[in-house]
Amino acid sequence: MANEELHSKVGLPQSFRCAGRGILDATRGRNFKIELAIGVLGLLLCWVLKVSTVELLVVVVFCALVLAGECLNSAVESVVDLISPEKNDLAKIAKDCSAGAVLVMSIGALVAACIIFIPRIIALIG
Repeated sequence: MANEELHSKVGLPQSFRCAGRGILDATRGRNFKIELAIGVLGLLLCWVLKVSTVELLVVVVFCALVLAGECLNSAVESVVDLISPEKNDLAKIAKDCSAGAVLVMSIGALVAACIIFIPRIIALIG
């Protein structure tokens, strides 16, 4: 009950500030920076290659999923490190599964990017 009361007293602007801090914390990670750069490159390719609205939407959604997944991965790693600073097999499984989820999202994004971009790049070159 006390936890519910605490959350109900936090206003919407404060909630957004907390979420923004969370994103900023995630951006400190190397992988987030790499994924963000690849996402920006993908969006630039959408613009240069004049993809359809639906294809642009696919790229935007995959970019958001990968970055959100990286935020969640960072959160899982932080909580696991807090709870289990020593080596622990279950902690390793939690961190590996979290990283694996981001990898699955990234592979999906790569496959979608190949389907969208490769035919256009081949047409542009050939």
